[in-house]
Amino acid sequence: MSLPRNKYTLFAALWFAALWFALLRESGSHTPPPFPHFDKAAHFAAFFAQFWLAARAWNEECRRPPILHLAAAALVLAAATEAAQALFTRTRSADLLDALADLSGTAAALWLADKVWRSRNGR
Repeated sequence: MSLPRNKYTLFAALWFAALWFALLRESGSHTPPPFPHFDKAAHFAAFFAQFWLAARAWNEECRRPPILHLAAAALVLAAATEAAQALFTRTRSADLLDALADLSGTAAALWLADKVWRSRNGR
């Protein structure tokens, strides 16, 4: 399986770097979040964007996104980001619910990407 060579692959790589930066950055303020469980929504959105961009790269080349491979990558990434937050930051901690929000965002993105691929390819 070769990676697609298009702008969405580049966007996914840039988003990956931004994701790590955001998740490992120390929390600077103690202002209350805009709504309860805001962090879960942010985790969902970040992983949705990451895996939508990754799957979109395959869709752009009329290739079916490798859903299982991307889901496995999401599982590893969710575990790695939570472990990194626990080990390398002082103001953040690992949270199983954050990892579940990550995987929920991934599932939504991959489900949508598969629907797009099926609709474009008559399947």
